[in-house]
Amino acid sequence: MAKVFGENTGKGFIKEESNEIFAKAMESAIFKAPVRNKDKIYISDLWFITSLPKDLICEIVKEFGENLTIPEDINFIYDDKNRETLWERKEKNSEKEINDDFKNSDEDEIEE
Repeated sequence: MAKVFGENTGKGFIKEESNEIFAKAMESAIFKAPVRNKDKIYISDLWFITSLPKDLICEIVKEFGENLTIPEDINFIYDDKNRETLWERKEKNSEKEINDDFKNSDEDEIEE
């Protein structure tokens, strides 16, 4: 559903933009943002890069966080003002399975 941004211009219409446009801008900003504490990006940095309102940035990260392309070294997007984590990378099941398989293979003995 499109959110309304802007004002009624008196011409009988209000410009509507979908959040998907802002999600693409957020994805671009994430790649440009500095990485802090080895694996975090702060909302204040995204705000500085995009000039979008902080509440809109938070909404986009919460709504589209799982669909955004985020670099592998980023594990958290953090709201530094409210001190809360808005997005956290979920550990992939395939990585867990690979690690479990690797542990099991260490227990196997190699016969010569």
